[in-house]
Amino acid sequence: QDPQSAPLPPSLWARLPIVPACAHDPRAKMGAEDGECVGANGKKAEEAKKEPSTGPLVSRACKLLDPMPMLTAKVVHGFGRGSKMLGFPTANMEVRWDMEDTPEALSPSERKILEFARTCETGIYYAWAQVVNGSDRGIYKVAMSIGWNPTFTDVKAKTIEPWILHDYAEDFYDCELRIVVCGFVRPELKFDVFEELIVAIREDGEFCREALDATSVAEVAKHPFFSQE
Repeated sequence: QDPQSAPLPPSLWARLPIVPACAHDPRAKMGAEDGECVGANGKKAEEAKKEPSTGPLVSRACKLLDPMPMLTAKVVHGFGRGSKMLGFPTANMEVRWDMEDTPEALSPSERKILEFARTCETGIYYAWAQVVNGSDRGIYKVAMSIGWNPTFTDVKAKTIEPWILHDYAEDFYDCELRIVVCGFVRPELKFDVFEELIVAIREDGEFCREALDATSVAEVAKHPFFSQE
């Protein structure tokens, strides 16, 4: 049986709210400036930041995806901001935007991640990931960013950047990364204050880490999509 088509445990569909895996993103063909960034509380990021708060910087919620996308891609070099500038090492999954007009020429896994990137809602997701052919083949928790990175101005296409919540002993560029995207956390936001972006990313990581502790979602790490050797 194809591991990508194997059913997920029935307990996964209990208790958590469900949203479509690929809600159409109206900004898929636009730059970040062409749309307004609205948080989960219904307020624009700029408005929310004007209000004093003792809680999280932005609103978050666990929204389980149905079905859960199972993505495979090569890890490629990105903009180099994850570790050096932000302090959060992210992997960059290869998305063949250069083949968007001729997807039939791509492999099935390349077409799948391209279609997911084209149609999914931008924002933060929680997931499980495995570097299949690296020296560390563990299955680890992920806080994943998908979108235009609107705080920066040099992004010309949507990116998929998993922050694997694990300390690897070495880099794994050009390795195969497998990810099961479990749920959506919050929409993409633009931060005018750089320090607030760092705080939000840190909070995203902690939120995703806790979300993946739920018994039903934790079972996804045992899915045959991942290599269990």
